[in-house]
Amino acid sequence: MNRRRGGTLLLDEINSLNPGLQAKLLRVLQEKRVRRLGSTKEIAVDVRVIANMNEDPVDAIAGGRMRKDLFYRLGIVTLFIPPLSERKEDIPTFVSHFIQKYNELFQMKVKAADEEVLALFQAYDWPGNVRELEHVIEAGMNMMMDGEDYLCMHHLPYHFRFKQREGRPAAQLQTNPLQHTAADTFIYTSPEHTTDFQTQMERFEKQYIVHYLEKMDDNISQTAKLLGMSRQSLQYRMKKLHISR
Repeated sequence: MNRRRGGTLLLDEINSLNPGLQAKLLRVLQEKRVRRLGSTKEIAVDVRVIANMNEDPVDAIAGGRMRKDLFYRLGIVTLFIPPLSERKEDIPTFVSHFIQKYNELFQMKVKAADEEVLALFQAYDWPGNVRELEHVIEAGMNMMMDGEDYLCMHHLPYHFRFKQREGRPAAQLQTNPLQHTAADTFIYTSPEHTTDFQTQMERFEKQYIVHYLEKMDDNISQTAKLLGMSRQSLQYRMKKLHISR
């Protein structure tokens, strides 16, 4: 709040904030003053607050995940953004945006997603919304070889393609036979106490990369070639997953 004085502060998924912190936030919004941890002096703040939620506010309030008084204090102007499943005409725009984003991050030159992938994206319901779409594109671009121009079906994550098996022609589910590489001999060990899907995927990816780095004696170029991705893509994944070599 103090650092954003005179500006705008975005509170993402405010319904995930615990009730105690929600009460403190409400007091700050009402009194427009904050007190730093360990200090007795209050500081005046002037900040515009934008908050978002990933569920219906009525359900969040009824379930005790959102304080009613905080919602009414924040909800002076309320906007409803429909889920991606209800505005599929926006999918091509998002796809272009995310491809450009990861082109810059991975130092790639992917032109677009091919027509088969776009058709699949249009048919899918996207329960994870725009973030799921971004994750699928990021994962797919990680599997592309140097020189490939288009994001294709065989680049997409297996778990995503698996969801599409029912009711889709087999021709649309073919995978690239060249992609059957090191994964055939990799065994993932999953902690029994962890059930969160995203956490499991990150653990799997980290174990997967570390396993083949060790097989390649920590040679990043050779490991990237074995895994079917560019050296830059592998280095990005290693940095994101805190893999040091």
